[in-house]
Amino acid sequence: MIEKSKLLTIGDMSKMTGASAKSLRYYEKIGILRPAYIDPDSKYRYYTLDQTNIVGVIMFCIELDIPLAEFAKYIETDGTMDFRKTIQAGRKEVEKKMTALKKGLNLLDYLEQQIDLTELHKPGEIYMREMPEKIYYVHPCGQSITDVTELEASKAIAELSRMIEIHEMCEYGCLRESTPGGTMYYAFVEVPKDAQVENKRIIPSGTFICRQSEEYQVENTTEIFADYLKGKDSFIAIETDVITGRHKINKPFSELRILC
Repeated sequence: MIEKSKLLTIGDMSKMTGASAKSLRYYEKIGILRPAYIDPDSKYRYYTLDQTNIVGVIMFCIELDIPLAEFAKYIETDGTMDFRKTIQAGRKEVEKKMTALKKGLNLLDYLEQQIDLTELHKPGEIYMREMPEKIYYVHPCGQSITDVTELEASKAIAELSRMIEIHEMCEYGCLRESTPGGTMYYAFVEVPKDAQVENKRIIPSGTFICRQSEEYQVENTTEIFADYLKGKDSFIAIETDVITGRHKINKPFSELRILC
């Protein structure tokens, strides 16, 4: 005979664990937490103190986004829970989250560094800065940015988005290559030096002449940097989106660069 005085009501269990009564009933419904006793007359549910640990594990699994259907796999037919397997599964999920959080922190650090660099200069100001060697994956867009069709643009965006997802690099934009034979434009995204991709372009390290603008300006490179391009019939210009501490989300803010 179970002594109800030594058991916890569903309200007690809810207060002790933080799980709502509705959640406790749901756990019972899917078979991962059965009450120790259900009063046959009142249908009130009662739990043992030990079951608070089970509720804690269930809530931990929910926090880690482990489906409760998966949790049920660790409960044997006789009601025994395999805590070791549950912990091992939880550890894998925690490690995944830690990896994702680290990537997120790295991205935030990168963006903050870019804001610091951007805010060193005013729009329209021409300045120099040293840049390390970069490797770009490039996607051809044609001889004029304004003539790029919607289909070509969507293909370029889809391909660059795929590269960003794979390689997790942040710099992207438009590359202009001008030679005596004409001008070609490419959409680009930065990739690691060891990336196994076709259509790579090496941008050497060096001193770059730069200018920020609240509009895209790569097609006007020769006019903007006329003093620096005198006598040159070949050059590469790079335009990349940048951000500021207070950013107008509906208006582009870019940096245009040419190598000295």
